[in-house]
Amino acid sequence: MHAYKVQTKDQILLHVHRWNNDKKPKGTICIIHGLGEHQGRYAHVAKFYVDHGFQVYSYDQRGHGKSDGKRGHTPGLESNLDDLERVIKTIPHHHLFLYGHSFGGNVLVNFMLRKQPKYLKGAILSAPWLLLAKKPNILLLCLAKIMNKIYPSFTHSKKLDPDSLSNDNTTCQSYLEDPLNHNKISARLFTDFHRSGLWALKNAEKLSTRVLLVHGMNDTTINSSGTIKFAENTKGFAEYKLFENTKHEAHNDLIQEELFAYTLNWLENKLDC
Repeated sequence: MHAYKVQTKDQILLHVHRWNNDKKPKGTICIIHGLGEHQGRYAHVAKFYVDHGFQVYSYDQRGHGKSDGKRGHTPGLESNLDDLERVIKTIPHHHLFLYGHSFGGNVLVNFMLRKQPKYLKGAILSAPWLLLAKKPNILLLCLAKIMNKIYPSFTHSKKLDPDSLSNDNTTCQSYLEDPLNHNKISARLFTDFHRSGLWALKNAEKLSTRVLLVHGMNDTTINSSGTIKFAENTKGFAEYKLFENTKHEAHNDLIQEELFAYTLNWLENKLDC
């Protein structure tokens, strides 16, 4: 694993990892992690794809992991899209795939719809934040909008239950014990990304990149109906796979091997397209 840093437009530093071996890769994958976590939680995901011939990159999003920025805060959607674009500029574009989970999936889907990157070979969206499992009530949305105007960096607990992540108790316990994880979300981040998830659903027909969406059917964080709706509205550019008895982090759940095999088969098929 090789680590390096990428500077953002507003002069903060993002920590990036390149996970690879000495063999010539058949493709490249860049992983975008979810809210409150960090790229280190995807070491086993990176290893799987590296072992099967890909080189893998990942990075800590602003306000996460070892990257700079207030925990759980972003100046807005455009900052996260620009961050991703700057990381991508340091990555080989030959047979390039992006992989985004949850909040990272929201960043990725908005990147594809708004930036229309022609160089992407494809993308995987894992339980992407499009629709929350529990619809925010009107009072919460009003308070978030008010705070977004007067104090956008105000953070509060996102009230994540670690048991909602996986059926594997080891995953849930390690999440709690990991000092690089946090449970914060700012008014700006919530407001921008709640809105951008709904926007992505309404503008799914703009997708021009081949996409695979994967989602656990027992996800109580992100609503899998958003995944289905998005795929069905893309005019054939996206397909989806739902996994039974699986919670929010399918890549950390008991069906992990099935998920990895399914995504690998999809990636290898897209290499030939």
